[in-house]
Amino acid sequence: MKRLLTGIVAVVAWLLLIFLAPRPLFGLAIAMLAALAYAEYQAMALPALPRGSALFLGGLALLPVLAALAGTSAALPAGMVLAAIGIMLFALFRYRTLDNPFELISRSGFGTLYIGMTSAHLLLLMQLPQGRHWLLFLTAITAASDTAAYYSGSLLGRHKLCPAISPGKTWEGFLGGLFGSLLAAWAVKFFFLPQEDLLWIGALALLLCCLGVAGDLSESVLKRACGVKDSGTILPGHGGILDRVDSLLLTAPVLYYLLHFSAQFR
Repeated sequence: MKRLLTGIVAVVAWLLLIFLAPRPLFGLAIAMLAALAYAEYQAMALPALPRGSALFLGGLALLPVLAALAGTSAALPAGMVLAAIGIMLFALFRYRTLDNPFELISRSGFGTLYIGMTSAHLLLLMQLPQGRHWLLFLTAITAASDTAAYYSGSLLGRHKLCPAISPGKTWEGFLGGLFGSLLAAWAVKFFFLPQEDLLWIGALALLLCCLGVAGDLSESVLKRACGVKDSGTILPGHGGILDRVDSLLLTAPVLYYLLHFSAQFR
């Protein structure tokens, strides 16, 4: 029951944010979510980091998100480059106090790319024509895929999808997730994106569903490497923020660039 209630509250809050929040408020919300997700990653990857250092590196990780507020993907490399320079300078000035400077540089740099750079694309999606509807499209695919995969895997699951990483996932659940994401994508198209081609929407749904599964498995690899079960405890019954957004971290950038570049040929 706790898991169900948390899920309902999270979905309602996210939908209200997508459709009712002014863009500055949406940007602030994404920055806060990215900060929480990065803090969870940091607690896993660099648990011995002093609080002041953790806050400084967390601020650097948000530079791509802040750059995305400019409204164009052209600003993202600037945010990422400044973050990388900041991490290098931090390691340089703290070199004598660090047990393993390279570990700090590589893990902080990856976290900035994995969370800061990717989550910035949620802001870029919002700034597209019909951006709110495309965010709904992405949300519907993710939610439908997870729900359909869970129930189809529970009822029909026999063949393990990736037992070394996530023993609970099955091929039957994966196929159920594909079907669920396809239905959800076509429903959003019918009500909110009627001008889009049916086959194009279906192809997007299947691709994004596969990437979402890859995003979930990728986070599982990180958690296994760090020896933790969940990224955090902020969401009762669900774990941490990173546990909930791991699929979006891969799907949001891909959807944005597919929409951005496909618009050039229409």
